[in-house]
Amino acid sequence: MKAAVITEANQICLQDADIPELKDGEALIRVKYCGICGSDIHVLKGAHPTAQFPVIPGHEFVGELVEVAGEEYRDRFRIGDTVVAQPFFSCGNCEPCAKGEDNVCRHLKFMGAHVNGGFAEYVKVAARKMYAVPDTLDLRLAALTEPLAVAVHDVRRSGLKVGESVLIIGGGPIGILIALVADHAGAGSVVISEISEFRRSFAEEMGIRTLNPLDEDFESQVAELTEGKGFDVTFEVSGSMPGITTAISDTAIFGTVVVVGMTSRPYPVALSEVFAKELSIRGVRIHNQYSFMGAVELLKSGKLNSRLEKLVSKIYPLSEVEEAFSFAQIPGDYFKILVACDKV
Repeated sequence: MKAAVITEANQICLQDADIPELKDGEALIRVKYCGICGSDIHVLKGAHPTAQFPVIPGHEFVGELVEVAGEEYRDRFRIGDTVVAQPFFSCGNCEPCAKGEDNVCRHLKFMGAHVNGGFAEYVKVAARKMYAVPDTLDLRLAALTEPLAVAVHDVRRSGLKVGESVLIIGGGPIGILIALVADHAGAGSVVISEISEFRRSFAEEMGIRTLNPLDEDFESQVAELTEGKGFDVTFEVSGSMPGITTAISDTAIFGTVVVVGMTSRPYPVALSEVFAKELSIRGVRIHNQYSFMGAVELLKSGKLNSRLEKLVSKIYPLSEVEEAFSFAQIPGDYFKILVACDKV
């Protein structure tokens, strides 16, 4: 098969590779689309702390089921099904897995970093983490299942209650998805704080209120929107020092701060304010399988699909995967970039 392989830091190229061989409990998917994520760029740049080279990147994919090894799965799936899969291998035996939190498995192997991922004609997945989606679902939308699962997981972990106010710091793809899911989950109001004019405009077109944190009257705007109380739930998605400061200061008494964005270095936190307001701070990591299931069901419902399809900005064939990754590293006015892996 053809596959995009990161051979070393900052080196990715299309190569011939062996089609993965299956063990019991695994499935083989012919990849249709795979999306470029920020973590794929981190792997390419050598910035991922545990990634192993050479590796085929990619974890946001959809495709056609080719083969499944294991009798128990042959009643659940048909060869030719359109499928998506939670993109990591967990042991199923450690304490986090026993609690249903496979995303923090002690032996986690994430696709595209520790094992080969989806920027290839074929990819191997854990069959128990695979789900069929309707043939009527746009494949480009199905390729968004994994990032949508991140948003579902983050909103669930936040403990958001119907009617509560939400602030999202960072209006990139994950920030937009969190906003859509929070709105769908019954938030009373949802606001995105974002520096980029393009991203603010895009969010407004999606029906999401935005603020520019660089405005001199930013804090007075927050006070007006929240009647001086601050937001009930804040998602810090930017991974920046100003974002973390804002998250602590603009979250209401007894509110919750959800740390979504990864930081490049440690940042100081105003613990006195955390103490004084009795804030809850929660970390989130990828998504558990239950949240991935939730994303699948949300896509099947179609309730967000008309807005989700706007996130797909550009599609490259697999033969141009190097150009796709080059483009994805240039700041610009776009969101999700997909690679059509059945077009070499």
